[in-house]
Formats: sequence, C-alpha cells, structure tokens
Amino acid sequence: MKDKVKNVAAAVLAGGKNSRMAGQNKAFIDIHGVPIIKRTIDFLDEIFEEIIIVTNVTENFNLYEDKVLLTKDIFRDAGPLGGIHSALTHTSKDAVFVVACDMPFLSSHIIRTQTNCSTMLHCDCIVPRIGSCIEPLHAVYNKHVKDAVSEYIVNGNDKSIKNFLTTVNAYYLDLADNDSNRKIFCNVNTPHDLTVITGNYDGDLIK
Repeated sequence: MKDKVKNVAAAVLAGGKNSRMAGQNKAFIDIHGVPIIKRTIDFLDEIFEEIIIVTNVTENFNLYEDKVLLTKDIFRDAGPLGGIHSALTHTSKDAVFVVACDMPFLSSHIIRTQTNCSTMLHCDCIVPRIGSCIEPLHAVYNKHVKDAVSEYIVNGNDKSIKNFLTTVNAYYLDLADNDSNRKIFCNVNTPHDLTVITGNYDGDLIK
C-alpha cells in the first residue's frame, strides 16, 4: 500500500442544489447499494490523511464523522467557489484536492499525479485538462490561494470557477483524450446519468 499524501488534504464538495436530480442529494445516491459518498470517503481515505466534507447540512453526514471533518460554507450561495474557500480555510495542510461528491470513477493514479505536481510546481492550482475541457472540481488548490478566492467572491464576480482560474497561476495537467480518462470525470447530474453509470459500474473505483 502506498503512503498517504502528507501535505495535501482532500475536500468533497456536497453543497449543490441537486435540481436536476429532483432534489435528491447526489452524495447519497446508491450505486449497487452503496452511497457514492461512502465509496468516495473510503477511496480518499487510502490516499489522504485529512478529508473534509463541505456541506450546509452537516447533520446528514454525521455517520462519517470518524473519518472526515465536516464544515459549512463561509460564503453562502457562492457555489463551488464558496466550498473551495471553506476547505482552504479549515484544512491543516498546505493544499487541498477538491472533488465533487458525484464522481464515482475516481483514479488514485491521477489524483497522486496532481498532488505530486502541487508539491513540485510553484503554482496556485493543478487542474486536469483533456483537450480544451478542464475539470476544476477534480483539482488541487494551494492554501495561499484562499485570499484570492475570498476577494473574487467579495468583489461580486460571477460564480464561475473557470473564470476565477484565469485570475491566478493555474497549471493545467494535460491528459490523453481517451474513454478511460474521460470516465474519471463523469458526474451523476441526472437520473439518466445514474442509469448509464450504474450499468457501466464494475464495483470498483479506478486504482
């Protein structure tokens, strides 16, 4: 078993409105009888020493308190940027790997590559990219970018993480454009997505 990452925490953003899932909290969607959030926590626990869940309904996640730190948004209604800011504020590490709560095909190889890059490179964020598509909710954010996130929100800018990334020193980790890599960044956004993902799920996250 590989050693856990020492200087980077993991943060799962679970504060979305879930409007396309008819209000169902995506973190608790079952895939073959196991909630996505449990799969994600167990998976991240093999990689990271510290796991944070950012949610404004912390009581829904009490079952996982032995493995995670539960925290709420400091800036409400700021979207994922607010979640990133909260994670950076509460972590004890130098950086945070931020991931959405509805990605069932995470890859430890890609995550460890990103965390290694964050240690070696002098940049604010490590964001994976396939072609022209980036995934800012599978990215590493250095703790020192917290104030830039706060300033961006306070100044009334839009809630787009992609636009925020243009204001900081972001490094884009280019990945091959293939089905395997694209699968890693799949989200469960709609009931149709869940049907397709459940049909293709083999019971294991990608190692």
